[in-house]
Amino acid sequence: MISTESFKVNENRKELLSNEPGILPCICKYVDFEHYVGNCVPWHWHQWFEINYQVEGESVSRIGQESLYMSPGDAVFINANVLHSVDSVKDILPKYYTLFFDMDFLTGGFNTVYSQKYVMPVLSSTMVKSFAIRPDSSTGIRMLGCIADLIELFDNEPFGFEFKIRSRLSDFWILLLEGTEEIRRKSSNATKMDDSKMRNMMEFIENHYFEKIQVEDIAGAAGVSARECTRCFSKVIGQPPIDYLNRFRIRQAAGMLVETDRTIGDISERCGFVSDSYFGKMFKELMGCTPSNYRKGRITG
Repeated sequence: MISTESFKVNENRKELLSNEPGILPCICKYVDFEHYVGNCVPWHWHQWFEINYQVEGESVSRIGQESLYMSPGDAVFINANVLHSVDSVKDILPKYYTLFFDMDFLTGGFNTVYSQKYVMPVLSSTMVKSFAIRPDSSTGIRMLGCIADLIELFDNEPFGFEFKIRSRLSDFWILLLEGTEEIRRKSSNATKMDDSKMRNMMEFIENHYFEKIQVEDIAGAAGVSARECTRCFSKVIGQPPIDYLNRFRIRQAAGMLVETDRTIGDISERCGFVSDSYFGKMFKELMGCTPSNYRKGRITG
């Protein structure tokens, strides 16, 4: 069954996925940005692999410093434990299918030939944060065919569909191994350390965004200097820590505008902005409209 459940994360920006005992460790979700605050999927991570298949509108998937522009018919593979986000880029809000799957769904366990020979080379590679899949090569077309078949299996659930999903996902994985063979030779342990620091600093921002905080405060959450904090943010997600903080505050404010009847001034203060005018300027810059117009559009739209 294709899910439409909302996007949820814990305090460490880890996305919460349905993983109940006895349930297939592979999920298919339909994502419609009409239902997402701020018209985006904010920075997050999870322990499952992810495949996004764009069906409408255009978006940009940000995986670390890399930005992948997605049009209908494009797809992207995102490795496990990798920070990523998705933003809309035009007036037509994006719609896409997302497939999540656990490593054990393919391997049957950690110490198997499937995990050690085929899955770990991708999972452990710091160079394979993502892999764009487009219909401009024979490999891309075959991978997109696998994805289309997987979505259809989730939608129709024919007899034995669980086995068929695992089989088609295995076909996809072999093509992924072939496509990433060259870049997997360039892995680096430094990237994993940066990601760990980032999660600590993002958690700090989530817990203290409403306070008056500076780069030094954010850096302290990971036990690093302000300079190292700025380097990590720029390297991992391609933006300075204060830019990320302001974007996070704006997303929180957007939610309050729709979900509460608090005044715009009150929301501005609760989200850590020092002045209403600066809040209004940042909101319009990031959301494309004023806070009041955003509230009117979301409540009446």
